[in-house]
Amino acid sequence: MYSLFDEFFSSASFYKTRPRVSVISDSEFKADQDRQNAERVSHLENVRADLLDSVNKVEAQIEALQTALAQAKQVIKAPIAEPAAAKEICLRSA
Repeated sequence: MYSLFDEFFSSASFYKTRPRVSVISDSEFKADQDRQNAERVSHLENVRADLLDSVNKVEAQIEALQTALAQAKQVIKAPIAEPAAAKEICLRSA
């Protein structure tokens, strides 16, 4: 009598799931490792360039906000003359 265990190992799908092993020479392995390392270095250089671009954009935003903050502080410190003159006109007309 057959069991599910026997059916599993006798099926064609079992043979398809086995890992495949390739044998290559040491020189081919070294060349493949060098190629993979070159790809990794290229990828990391691209990541670094993107990050540096982001840092430059953030620094530009910080500089713009600092100048806006300095201007806002100057406006707050400056005396406001118009509202006082407008109040006097309103008081006289009433």
